[in-house]
Amino acid sequence: MARLPPGAREYLGWGSDHPIQVVETVPPRRTQSPESKIGKILKPVLQVADLLREHAAVRSVAKQADGRAVLALDSTKYPLPRVLCASRGQAVSVFVHNAQPHFDLSNPSVRERVLLWLERSCARRSDQVITHGQDQSEIVRGYTSKPVSAVDLPVSSRLELADAPVSSAIPSTPYALCIGEMRANKGIELAMDAAVRADIPLLVRGAAESPELSYALARRAAAGRCVDFEDEFLSREDFNAFILNAAVIVLPYTHFDAHSGVLAKAVGAGVPVVSSDLPSLRAQAGDYPQFTAADVHDTDAFGAALRTAFDAAVSGSQDNSPQPVGERATHGTHAASSPSKHQDWVPTVAAVMSAERA
Repeated sequence: MARLPPGAREYLGWGSDHPIQVVETVPPRRTQSPESKIGKILKPVLQVADLLREHAAVRSVAKQADGRAVLALDSTKYPLPRVLCASRGQAVSVFVHNAQPHFDLSNPSVRERVLLWLERSCARRSDQVITHGQDQSEIVRGYTSKPVSAVDLPVSSRLELADAPVSSAIPSTPYALCIGEMRANKGIELAMDAAVRADIPLLVRGAAESPELSYALARRAAAGRCVDFEDEFLSREDFNAFILNAAVIVLPYTHFDAHSGVLAKAVGAGVPVVSSDLPSLRAQAGDYPQFTAADVHDTDAFGAALRTAFDAAVSGSQDNSPQPVGERATHGTHAASSPSKHQDWVPTVAAVMSAERA
């Protein structure tokens, strides 16, 4: 049974006969509030009210499940996760996606302090914590005594393996791609500099975390003749199509201790990757043959790696006939997995179901 927001069935492409029962009851998150002085005062109150309303929605779904069911939480915004359970026999597994926050722990804002408290409170009070990668699990074990399981981020999903529809947003010429939410730790400005130095056409797509970051990146892109920047939320179809049609995926993180969803998608689709030389990304990529790591702070070195991978991808696409998505390369450490059967999800499912009521 899956508790998802309205419209989730259509987004996932699941028909009514799908083996997972989708219960679309979670109220939509409030994304806007009045800009007046009163509105700004009321905003945190409204956010708390929305969170309480979501607690009630999740608990109502839990009542429909078996008394020994496991609630798998993909968010750590629930400080008292046991409140979500409808019976004492139900257990809670929670995914901690960013055990090392993206913000500066030495000088966090009030909002960041609240988010950190929510995450750690949820991890301490759940029955099982799941992370992607060993590094994250060690961080979580530092602040909770609950069982922690480290699993690899699965490669296969419907997003990677579905056919990419033709979209007018996709360029007709080869391009390197930075895609996903734009945050300060993504190093997108460094990728822009390297692309300009190497004269590589770089597309930057995704929604910026703040207007200030969007403005700074837009100015930097305007100064580079080969950078195409758009601050926008992408539909599932466009997100999928951009990745599948890219010559190279660029991951220029300045710091990152988690697993990258974009890297997992690139591996699943067999797209070459040029990444910053971070232990977490190297570990996730494993022996994926089309993964190249370079020092993102060295513009010449990163640009050279990007140029080499880009030229190889372009020449390879001209020499080879198209292959089915998911069969364009060996899937690194996930080579034994069968994308069609999603066998690489087995460890994650096992970790979720291993939760026992404490």
